[in-house]
Amino acid sequence: MKKQHDNGLPSSSRQRRLWAASMLSAAVALAGCSSEPPPVQQAVPVQVITVQAQNIALVQDFTGQVASPQEVELRARVSGTLQQKHFEDGAQVSKGQLLFTIDDRDLQARLLDARASLSDAQSSHSRAQLDVNRYRPLLDTQAIPRQVYDNAVATLRSAASRVDNAKAAVEQAQLAVEYASILSPVSGRIGAAEANIGDLISAGSTLLAKVSTVDASWVYFNVSEPALLAYEQAHGSIERPSSEQGMAARLLLSNGVAYPYAGEVTFSDRALNASTGTIRLRADFPNPDGMLRPGMFARVQLVTEQREAAVAVPDKAISQMLNSYFVTLVGEGDVARQVQVEVGPRQDGLWVIEDGVEPGDRVVVEGIQKARNGALLEVRDVTNGGQN
Repeated sequence: MKKQHDNGLPSSSRQRRLWAASMLSAAVALAGCSSEPPPVQQAVPVQVITVQAQNIALVQDFTGQVASPQEVELRARVSGTLQQKHFEDGAQVSKGQLLFTIDDRDLQARLLDARASLSDAQSSHSRAQLDVNRYRPLLDTQAIPRQVYDNAVATLRSAASRVDNAKAAVEQAQLAVEYASILSPVSGRIGAAEANIGDLISAGSTLLAKVSTVDASWVYFNVSEPALLAYEQAHGSIERPSSEQGMAARLLLSNGVAYPYAGEVTFSDRALNASTGTIRLRADFPNPDGMLRPGMFARVQLVTEQREAAVAVPDKAISQMLNSYFVTLVGEGDVARQVQVEVGPRQDGLWVIEDGVEPGDRVVVEGIQKARNGALLEVRDVTNGGQN
């Protein structure tokens, strides 16, 4: 029989249990020493703006084309050989400035002939007048037959008619000589000459050059029927009496640069274009620097609505999922809170918010991707360039 201890277990078994218990205690002690508290949530750095109510002018863009209020095609009124050109292509010209000269030697000869015919007619008229003056007293004394006197009066009238015709011929010949010198009818910019020296010019048909006024410019553009109706519903008829100022307009050049002078809409067509559903309008712009040239394309901007005390946020503050729009607000304790918003029109990098954001709310504009709903935020306010 083996000797047993007081607890009824063999000595070796008891030692093993004591060893296991001590090892378990040591493991628990070691585990207790190695445990750490849960990590602290790191704040996400973001930039925010504090929303402020503001007045916003809603602008709509339309593609337009520049035209000159007065563009003249220069054509000769007499035929002949182009003798001289008196301008540089593309130069500024003044009204009445000499531009072209047509060889007028033949015209000068016709003028001399017309003047000679006038002189002959005037001489005949003088002789006829003398005959009438001489026959009148003889008729009173019945020294000559009545028929002689009547014939003298008829000859005088015929001579007077010939004088009038000769005078008209002289004036026409004189005009022809003057027409041989082509003057600029307006002040403006002239294009390249369309005819060369030595070319035979046909009266009324040969195009010599084009001159456009430059002190003012017209910009024609088309507006859709719905846009026209919406504007007139909000502001009344687009037609303005001549005593009232027209609809204000701004202009963006094709390179995106804003034109420095404001204009106004002064003309709308009588009817809509049935094929396009648009109506043609015209805006007048001053052009003192000659920056606008006929044929240029530009964007006409019209203020279609004025929003008072509107709430708007930058485009980059808006995130979109399917057909829903969201912004991230800074809530209590600088915790991110994503809210759904109802958006309105966009204007100059701003998106008008119809519902979901109020003045005074802090909206995240940078770091939106990491500022998930419920995330702790490290806020930097960049309202007014970060001066707040």
